[in-house]
Amino acid sequence: MSAATDTPTTAAAPAVAGKTARLQQFPLKYHFSITPAMGNALRRMTGPNSPYREADIGRLALHQFLLQNDPQYARQVSNGAGNHA
Repeated sequence: MSAATDTPTTAAAPAVAGKTARLQQFPLKYHFSITPAMGNALRRMTGPNSPYREADIGRLALHQFLLQNDPQYARQVSNGAGNHA
């Protein structure tokens, strides 16, 4: 129930379930600043018809960078541990 209107908030339940599943799959957060050009490109890539969210793009970019630059990370995710993007 909503405290402001005392009405049931059943419409929010699926969103909460989806968020909980994402938090279980990706329990850590990482925030960073980007340039205006990066922001514009990110908006184009994550538009209403895109299957990607902003976090997906950042996670994929970080995953690729770590694969190329951190041998321990590359071994960890390539052994089937499932700890990757």
